[in-house]
Amino acid sequence: MIDKYPFFMITFPSVHHALRFESRMKGTGISFQLVPVPREISSSCGVAAKVTNTVERTLIDAVEKTGIEFDSIYLYESPKEKPRLIRGYS
Repeated sequence: MIDKYPFFMITFPSVHHALRFESRMKGTGISFQLVPVPREISSSCGVAAKVTNTVERTLIDAVEKTGIEFDSIYLYESPKEKPRLIRGYS
């Protein structure tokens, strides 16, 4: 699978939070997919949301509007760079 950059990765405290995110984000126009949490972000098992085709401000506004609890939001800018933490625990 070839990743298109940039994209965001949102981590959650539990699978339950990820599923709630999924149900509330449908219909917002923001493209996302639930995926396993990448190893470079966390060694624990879990589900993250990979968000594509949006800009940081739009994503943060949408996440805040849903009121879903999340752990972190990371920005993957290119395949050669480590993900950058852009927002911590909400």
